[in-house]
Amino acid sequence: MGLIKAVKTFKIDKNIRLATYASRCIENEILMQIRKTSKVKNDISLDKPLSEDFDGNQLVLSDILPSEEDIVSKTVDEPADRAIIHNLISKLGKREQEIMILRYGLMGEEELTQREVADKLGISQSYISRLEKRILKEMKFELEKSLFL
Repeated sequence: MGLIKAVKTFKIDKNIRLATYASRCIENEILMQIRKTSKVKNDISLDKPLSEDFDGNQLVLSDILPSEEDIVSKTVDEPADRAIIHNLISKLGKREQEIMILRYGLMGEEELTQREVADKLGISQSYISRLEKRILKEMKFELEKSLFL
């Protein structure tokens, strides 16, 4: 693009060689492009693939970042709160219960990362992420339903 612009705007009466003028135009185009892209060089996409699981599914950043509604308190101090959480978990299927217990260190278990839970259960981290989001959404729904009865 810079070379075409240089040839089109070159004026022979300025007593400058075409090669010199073209190199300056090209250099200017490069600098403008660098300035334009330098503003976004540190941006990170939530959809950028981080890795792939055993099934070839891509794990993206949005899979492992919790949203506000997904965050569960790490410490449940009140006995009433513990009872509510235990009740919600008891309504889940066996595998879902295991995932939540391992992920959040409930019922005396150690809190594990999604990767550690995935390794322990022999499934992919991206699948654990999807399951966890779905389970938390179900638990939230059940909690809201019980509050409004």
